[in-house]
Amino acid sequence: MDYKEMSDKLVKLLDLNGKPVAISLLKRKGDIPKGLKEITEPRRYCQMLQDARFNDVVTLATKDTHACKGGAAAIGLEDYPENIKNGTLYFEKLNKEISLGVAKRVVDNMPRPVPGSTVATVVAPLDKTPTNPDVIIVIGNTLAIRRIAQAHIYRHGGRMTANFAGIQSTCADSTGSPYITGNINISIGCDGAAKNAGLKDDEMVIGIPAEMLEDIVNILAERAPGWDNWMRS
Repeated sequence: MDYKEMSDKLVKLLDLNGKPVAISLLKRKGDIPKGLKEITEPRRYCQMLQDARFNDVVTLATKDTHACKGGAAAIGLEDYPENIKNGTLYFEKLNKEISLGVAKRVVDNMPRPVPGSTVATVVAPLDKTPTNPDVIIVIGNTLAIRRIAQAHIYRHGGRMTANFAGIQSTCADSTGSPYITGNINISIGCDGAAKNAGLKDDEMVIGIPAEMLEDIVNILAERAPGWDNWMRS
C-alpha cells in the first residue's frame, strides 16, 4: 500500500488540519525498525499523535517512555495502575463519576489489548510510517469524520456504532477499540487530550483498522466530491 498516497488523498479530500497518523502496536522487539531510536524523555500517547500530525515526528516508545500510564495501558503496554483500575482517579481526583463503583465500571469497560501484549509503539505521520501500521487515526472536524463514516457505510451498509466515554479518547477509543474489534470507532475526544495535547473543542477522533484504509480512501476519492457538491448546492 502506498501510505503517502493514502495520506495525501485524505488530507485533500477531507480538508484536514494536519496529517493522518499511523499507529503500530508492536508485539515483538524484533519488529522494531532498524535505526529507529526510542525517545529519551517520556511523552503522553496523545502528544505523540499531535507530534506526528503536525510536526512529522516518528516516535518509538516502550512502557517506560509513555508518560501517561492510562494511555499506555489502553494500548496494551501494561496494566492500569491501581488508582485507575479501582476508579480512584476518575472519582476522587477528576470528579468524573458519581461514585467509586461507577468510576470502576467505566474503567472495566475500556476497550484495550491484553496488558503486556504490546512491547513498543510506533506513532508516525501516515506518509512517513516506517512500519505497516495497525490503526490509522484521523483527527478532524465533524464533516471529515462524517465522510469517513459514510465511506464505510457506502460499501458495508448498516449503521456505525461509536463506543466512547469522553475519557481516553485517543488511546482506548481510537486505538484500543479498532485494534481489538477490527471495526472503525469514533470518539468525541477527552479532556486529557485537550489539556495535554491541544485537541480542539470542535475536533473529533476516528480510529480505522489499517486493513480498511485503502478501500475507504478509494471510496472517498470517488464519491466525497459529489457528496460535498450536493450538500452545498
